[in-house]
Amino acid sequence: MSEKKADLASIMQVLQVFVLAVGLAGVFVKLGEGQAVQRQNTGQLEELKDIVQSLVQSQVEFAATDAAHAERIDALRTRLDRIESR
Repeated sequence: MSEKKADLASIMQVLQVFVLAVGLAGVFVKLGEGQAVQRQNTGQLEELKDIVQSLVQSQVEFAATDAAHAERIDALRTRLDRIESR
C-alpha cells in the first residue's frame, strides 16, 4: 500500500511540474503576443505620422498658393479700378 502511495505521490509531482511548465509557456506566449501587437501599433503610428506630415505640408503649400492668388486678385482689382477711373 505504501508503494502505491509513493507511486501516486510521484505521479502527482510529475503532473504538477507539467502543469507549471504549461503555465510558464502560456505566460511567454502571451508576452510574445503583446510584443507583436506593440510592434504592429508602432508601425501603424509611424505610417500615421507620415500621413499627417504630408497633410500639413500640403496645407502649408495650399495656404501659400491661396495667398499668391489673393495677391493676384488684388492686383487685378487695382488695375480694374484704374481702368474704370479713366
